[in-house]
Amino acid sequence: MRKRLAVLAAVLAALSLSASMAAPLPLGEDAAVGKLPDKQWELHSLKQTAVTEVAWITGEDSENKTLSRFGVWGVDLGSMAVISDTTYMFGGDTFFDENKRYWRSNVLFLIRDGDPSDGLTISGAVTNQLGAAKELLGSRKIDYAEITVIPTNIFAVVNTLYCIYMSVSHWGSGGNWECNHSGLAKSTELGQTWTKLNDAQWPGDSNFIQTANCRIGDTMYFWGIPAGRHGGVSLMKADVNDIEDMERYAYYTGLDDSGAPVWVAGDAGIGQATEVIAAPAGEISAIYNPYLGNFIITYLSEPLRAVVMREGVTPWGPWSGETVLARAADYPALYGAYMHEKYMENGGRTFYFAMSQYFPVYNILWMRADLP
Repeated sequence: MRKRLAVLAAVLAALSLSASMAAPLPLGEDAAVGKLPDKQWELHSLKQTAVTEVAWITGEDSENKTLSRFGVWGVDLGSMAVISDTTYMFGGDTFFDENKRYWRSNVLFLIRDGDPSDGLTISGAVTNQLGAAKELLGSRKIDYAEITVIPTNIFAVVNTLYCIYMSVSHWGSGGNWECNHSGLAKSTELGQTWTKLNDAQWPGDSNFIQTANCRIGDTMYFWGIPAGRHGGVSLMKADVNDIEDMERYAYYTGLDDSGAPVWVAGDAGIGQATEVIAAPAGEISAIYNPYLGNFIITYLSEPLRAVVMREGVTPWGPWSGETVLARAADYPALYGAYMHEKYMENGGRTFYFAMSQYFPVYNILWMRADLP
């Protein structure tokens, strides 16, 4: 009898410990986070994640033949937004050949492909009268003034496309560069034309130069990093109805005495924003993953020379350690791991991401990750 009671006590203790580990965190005004599908409240071991190469998305050697079709020999990045059955993929600096002729600071591809398992088929691009992919966000292309304008994040609100871009003044070395500002641009014509919103900009020395986003209810959360690849990750949010109003953005500044997040709105909040993930991080992307019941953020880790991911219980954390997805030893000059919730399978256990290489090829590769 005593043995049975001891076993029962041990089982009850284990259940109690498990319940306490999985207890919801204080959310304050961010209660919608707790209502996400299959939400969980503890981190998982992701060390056994298996990553495989699927196919090149861009380049003449890809099935999409982007040079002969759109005048795109090389391009990078690849953040994605979805409206209806179309995925809009924004590329960064784009060239006609290896001599960097016909330079465009950005191009936009259109993808209508619901099966990510064999790659992504590009159905079109926003083009000029000659059929070449054209630059949509203009830049001065003057070093130390504005050398280029790069879209670091594209997202949709109903039928309007938005992107947050960075105005780069000078490319440095070793993952360092300087920016004038980041800013919001919009398209009400499904990407065909874009307007920069001059009243929606973040200072060039802020932590919101390159961003990633995730919508939860009516709130859009944005993770941000400074110019370059050596800063930490901060967090801001805005109601989807106030995306164009800078004064309505609120910035995460830490936790209150109950453990709930504290937000400070407006310009004051930009300076008070605290890091949710310590430096360094470069080229970020984020999604909510229902298989984990948590968030995934991906980025380039310069010290590890690898693209990595972390799992987060809430947008502000706690966050797991880094799990390597791909290494420079296998993919030289790799960076970026752009995800979208559309491209998950098996309830989120499988997700896909667009990864760039600067050389020996300068193009975007489609990758698959299978979680343990």
